[in-house]
Amino acid sequence: MNMKAIHKRKKINFNWSWLQKVGESFLSVIPIVFLVTVIYLTGLVPALSLPAFVLFLVSSFFIGLGLTFFQIGCDRSMSKIGEVIGETLFRQKRLYVVLLMTFVLGFLITVAEPDLSVMASQIGIDEAMLICSIGLGVGLFLVIGATRILFQKSLNVMFLAFYGIVFALAGIVDPKLLPISFDSGGVTTGPVTVPFILAFGAGLASSRSHGGKSSEDSFGLTALASVGPILMVMILSLFIDTGAMEYSFEPEAYMSAADFGEFGPLFVPILGEAVLGQLGSVALAICPIAAFFLVYDLLFVKLSFKSLAKIFIGLIYAYLGLVVFMTTVEIGFLPIAQSIGQYLGNNSSLLYLAVILGALFGLFGVFAEPAVHILVHQIEKISEGTIKSFNVLLVMALAIGGGVALAVVRAHFGFSILYYMVPGYILALGLTFLVPHIYTSMAFDSGGVASGPMASTFVMPFVIGFTVGSHGVDNVFENAFGCVAMIALMPLIVIQLMGLYAVVKRRVIDRKIRTGFIGEDDCQLIDLAGVSHG
Repeated sequence: MNMKAIHKRKKINFNWSWLQKVGESFLSVIPIVFLVTVIYLTGLVPALSLPAFVLFLVSSFFIGLGLTFFQIGCDRSMSKIGEVIGETLFRQKRLYVVLLMTFVLGFLITVAEPDLSVMASQIGIDEAMLICSIGLGVGLFLVIGATRILFQKSLNVMFLAFYGIVFALAGIVDPKLLPISFDSGGVTTGPVTVPFILAFGAGLASSRSHGGKSSEDSFGLTALASVGPILMVMILSLFIDTGAMEYSFEPEAYMSAADFGEFGPLFVPILGEAVLGQLGSVALAICPIAAFFLVYDLLFVKLSFKSLAKIFIGLIYAYLGLVVFMTTVEIGFLPIAQSIGQYLGNNSSLLYLAVILGALFGLFGVFAEPAVHILVHQIEKISEGTIKSFNVLLVMALAIGGGVALAVVRAHFGFSILYYMVPGYILALGLTFLVPHIYTSMAFDSGGVASGPMASTFVMPFVIGFTVGSHGVDNVFENAFGCVAMIALMPLIVIQLMGLYAVVKRRVIDRKIRTGFIGEDDCQLIDLAGVSHG
């Protein structure tokens, strides 16, 4: 009887977990739906037709559904795979095996990342060359991150050194590829790579725990993996001809459909093409990781069939969820974002409105990022509840909203992205020496995580559309790209400021406690037993 009660309780908890995921996913989409609804009802953007708006509403439902399946699948597959590999990799006696496996892992998950493919397809140079170069960068820096955990090296010193190299190269990089190089660090850490790298880092840290440093070391891998793409694109720019790069701005035809009769025949082929494209690209994202883990398990771990089956069922959930999510974002979110941005860019008097909407899109976009929810919950788990996930999420959202607003201002005036990147990273790197290391690790990880699929499929198209409306397609690479880099930069600063506030607050509380126990005229006993008299 007791066993039946226990089994029933587990079943109830399982169903509640599903319900909780559904709630989180749909609540994350509602703010953007509300904002676009207000824009449509007030007529701010006449190009936003009724058929397109209805499609947006339907897409929003499927985005929430896709997020639900994706998050459930990630909990059961990507996070488990990363944790298992991370916990067992350092058991291999030969260091070169550990480093080789880590490099291959980093390369595979990067080449398979859908967000990276979306950005690469818009740049106008050889996609395979660009993606493979970025994959090499991530693989190399994932090795560096694993080595740091192994030998307990300082993360903030490594950030200072590598970003010093980045800004040394920035002076000689072609202006067309400079913003793209910073963006590549953000889009690389997308919905497939982030859950894996976070769990992989936690597994590595727990297997090499030294005196309670596991929680500190578990963060930082995502941040280091984001530096590799920036450096590799900068180096690549020195060897390619950027003169042939052209941006093709083609808003979807159904955005201008006058009525539902015209809209239907246009929509069906667009939907079919989008579904087929995402089925292939997401399979390319999932299959290499699944194959790698299967081989790794057969050679080194040998999980039970039941455990292995649960992981692969989770991969199916993640695959289906990501297909639904990416497809509906592509056909329901991206064209609307382009259309809104282009209309505002065509009217210079509406710059203030473009800045406000950009800030709101960035703020609400954070709530719709699946990887952000994974990160903030892991932060709360690792910190044993001392750092609340909601507080981290709220601070990130406000900061990223400000970052997108600044990106819109830059797109309008057309100045170099270095005017943001240089002072921003000087402040972020300076804070690494003032706050506890765990805040530094979390902050730099949050920067990569925040710039996920919503950034590349809604916020970036909005800024690109605004740039095209303001200046035409000729200046898109220099002015519009770099938006994702701003999204990645802001959490680096604000989360470390949270850490600085926590440190100061703790010191004030400690001082008040000491003052309460010891008055000005109180006699104090000093223990001299341990003092040397020699």
